[in-house]
Amino acid sequence: MNALRRLLTNLAESGRTGALHVGAAGGVIYLVAGRITHAESPACPGIGERLVASGRLSAAAWQAAYAAGRGTGTVGRALVHDGRLGHHELACRVVAAITDATHALLQCGDDAAMRFVPGERHWFGAVAQVELGGLGTETAKRLFTRPIPHRSRAARRPRPRVRTTR
Repeated sequence: MNALRRLLTNLAESGRTGALHVGAAGGVIYLVAGRITHAESPACPGIGERLVASGRLSAAAWQAAYAAGRGTGTVGRALVHDGRLGHHELACRVVAAITDATHALLQCGDDAAMRFVPGERHWFGAVAQVELGGLGTETAKRLFTRPIPHRSRAARRPRPRVRTTR
């Protein structure tokens, strides 16, 4: 088990809330009560890029939601409240972003710098929560197949344990 996985497991098991910053490149895993609510990696598209690239939102709609909710951590809630996306659809897209980014970050070597900031939350808000254990199978499968695929095998992925929040 690498150093990041060990630290993340400890944070999850102790029910911590905050942000685990990984490496100099700027990856971050956000936790609320020990569950992952968001993750970012420079190696993966963010939730805004995913929503616009998929055609679910126009760039203008994304920018408006981002501007309205960034300061209060309610971007996701604003998208659902405004009727632009359904809650479950958005939760599925957030889980995909969490899975991809967490997988990419877990590939960092044991020498990657890590820093946990208690209480720090993501500007998108908590739309879904993923238990760390649910990501283990997916990460192991990816390690033994090929580098981070971008949606080509999405239909065959095992589902991590997910809770949606409202």
